[in-house]
Parts: sequence; structure tokens; C-alpha cells
Amino acid sequence: MQVFARRGLGAARHAEVAEVAGMSVATVFVYFPTRELLVRAVLDEVARFIHDDVLVPIQRDTVSAPEVLRESAAAFADSIDRHPDHARVWLDWSTAVRDDVWPLYLEFQERIQTLLVSTTERGKREGSLSADLDSEDAARLLIGAAYMIAQMKIAEIDSARVRHFIESLVAGFLFRPGGGER
Repeated sequence: MQVFARRGLGAARHAEVAEVAGMSVATVFVYFPTRELLVRAVLDEVARFIHDDVLVPIQRDTVSAPEVLRESAAAFADSIDRHPDHARVWLDWSTAVRDDVWPLYLEFQERIQTLLVSTTERGKREGSLSADLDSEDAARLLIGAAYMIAQMKIAEIDSARVRHFIESLVAGFLFRPGGGER
């Protein structure tokens, strides 16, 4: 992850991974016989981490849907402090519009969007989110905001400012005008 975060998806190589891992290049090739398999393993780990470790634990019915969305954005921001290399690889992956990695990114993004759509639909049913909110658009906006959150964290913007951005994002477009949470 460290090598891919530093060098990028297009430039990271087996030899650099071996050097950072403190093993021989041959050993890395045993586990990842091709560059494509090495890249895929890194991308699979980024997808697993963001989906399973960061977002899925927040998805619970015991708190309001808006709070789940707010906590999801905050958990993503916090994950960048703990695992900045995952965030850097994610940012690189999201702009790598190449035949080898772009379809994988679209699959990953669809998994995240499905989580967010489910939460916004629950909020609409419960009345905590506007009934006319388009859940797919809301999910896309939240995913788009994740880019800004990642950039703010990597640029070492004050955490209070990042939290304010998250609060503004959630309050600004999700809640019902004249009602609901604010």
C-alpha cells in the first residue's frame, strides 16, 4: 500500500514492494505473479477497507439515517488519519480511467452507492430526510464530497474545519426545509 500510495498505480513495481516489505523480488512474484495481480490485490484491499472497515460498521438502524450519513463521512475522514495510504491509492484509483482498473473502480463505487442509497431511502421512509430527495443523487453527492474530505485531510486542514464541512454538507442538502433535523 505504501509503495502504491507514494508511486501511484501506474508506477509501483514488484521490486519496490519487495524493498519496502524487506523481502526478495522473487518472493513478491510468488504471491503476485503478474503486475495486474499485484495491482488488483492493492485495489481489493482499498475497497475492502473503505467498505467493510470504515462504512459498514456505521450502517445501523438504531440511529437516524442523517446521523448514519454524518457518521459515515466522519468515519471516512478519521480513516484517512489512520490509513493515509489507503486514501491516496483510492484517490489515484478514482481518476485512473484505464481499461485495467476503471471497471474495478466503478464496481467499488456502486457498492458504496448502494450503502448510501439504502440509508437515504430509510431516512425518507422514517421522515428524517426529505421525501423528494433523489437517493441516487444524494449518494453521488456524498461520494463526491469524500474527495474533498480526502483532500482536506491530506492537506492537513484542521479537523474542526473538516467536521464543519461534513456538518454543512449533511445539513445543507439532506434535511427537509422547514422540518426534520437541522
